[in-house]
Amino acid sequence: MYYIVLLLGGITIGLMISLNGELANFLNIFEISFIVHAIGMFVLAFYIKLIKKEKISFKGLPKYVYFVGLFGILLVISGSICANKIGATLTMALSIVGQIFISTIIDHFGLFGSTVSKFKLKRIPGYLLLCIGILILLF
Repeated sequence: MYYIVLLLGGITIGLMISLNGELANFLNIFEISFIVHAIGMFVLAFYIKLIKKEKISFKGLPKYVYFVGLFGILLVISGSICANKIGATLTMALSIVGQIFISTIIDHFGLFGSTVSKFKLKRIPGYLLLCIGILILLF
């Protein structure tokens, strides 16, 4: 089940990057980010308040989690800028390499309360294949 959810999430990100690139033909990057996040906020607030009938609370959250919103903005902006310039495929490929790089560091050190998963040398061929894939896409 988790694999299907992640596959659908990846499809969604690919669609988002492409559509944000299309929006960049009409709006500036800050307008795109505002629209994307405002629509998301209204949809989620509607769902949480009217469908689930739950209270929205931010009590007890560690301060660093508030950077998530900033990261979302940076994701939308970077995708909007790059998709039209280098294409959706290369934009997504480089994004995935970045995600794997930072995820490896987070897992290795158990940052942000995550389970520690130490880096293993046997993963190096996988990382090298990712880099080769990027080089193939570049040339």
